[in-house]
Order: sequence, then structure tokens, then C-alpha cells
Amino acid sequence: MARTSRYSAGLTLALALALAGCETMSSIITPTVPPPCPVVAKVEDAAKLTRFTGAGRDLTDVLFEAELTDISAACSTGSDTITVASRIRFVVSRGPADTTRRADFRYFVAVSTRDKQIVGREVFETGVDFPGNHTRASQIEELEQEIPIRQGEEGVRYVIFFGFELTEDELAFNRKLAQ
Repeated sequence: MARTSRYSAGLTLALALALAGCETMSSIITPTVPPPCPVVAKVEDAAKLTRFTGAGRDLTDVLFEAELTDISAACSTGSDTITVASRIRFVVSRGPADTTRRADFRYFVAVSTRDKQIVGREVFETGVDFPGNHTRASQIEELEQEIPIRQGEEGVRYVIFFGFELTEDELAFNRKLAQ
């Protein structure tokens, strides 16, 4: 029994020293708090794109379908700007009417204040190739935006919206699907 007691006492002492070391380490290392970043969001009506050939709206008329699936962002603040690095992922499926094995599309990034005042908007063009016999592909776009701010202003005052640049017909198609 004495052997068990010494073992328990040794284990207790080792555990106490380890915990004391953790407490000492945590007092030395100060956690870094990230700056308050703008909120990033996709515009639901513009998060999908179905591109047709001609006036037909049958499944056989689909050139491609694309979806904005993921958005991530990180930011840093300067004295008069917030720099936001964003990654946007698009997943694209080739349609039966496609003959080029490529889907070209445009998407937008809009910066707004929380009270919905547009600060800036920009449109970007990109494309996805379907090599070999692939009918599905993804594309990641990386962007960096600089938002001018006043002294003491924080990133949470802003919202960055992402979506496809749609025609009126494409927007109507998305809204019809959502019903």
C-alpha cells in the first residue's frame, strides 16, 4: 500500500507543477484579439446562376449552373482603412447545351453600411473549365478590399455582399425556383 501512496503523491505533485506551469505560461502569453471585421454575406437571390442558351428554359437548354457556396474573410485595420481578404468558392455544373466546356460568369462584391448605404460595388469576371469528361468543377476567387474608415470606426459597421451578376431573366428564374 505504501507503494500506491507514493505513486499517488508523485502523480499529484506532477499534476500540480504542470498546472502551475500552464498558469505561468498563460500569464506570459497575451491572447491576440482579432479586429472587428465587416460581416460577409451572399445575396440569396443572386447566390445561384442558371445560364440557358437561347430563349428555351428546358433542361436541355442549360449551358451551366453555378452556385456561390462558401465565403470566408479576414481583416486587418489601419489608421484610416480596413483591409478585408475574402475567399469565395463557386461550384459549377456543365449543362447539356454546353459545347465549349467552359462556363464564364460575372459576380459582384458590394460594401454597404449596416443602414444599407452602398459604399462601393465592383463586378468581376471569371470562368471555369471542364477538362476531359468532367461535368462539375469549382473555382476559388481571392479578393482584397480596402474600406476607408474614420478614426475610431470599426469594421462591424459594414457588410460585404457577394452574388452573381444576373440578367433580369436569370433573377426571375431564381425567384421562381425559391417559391
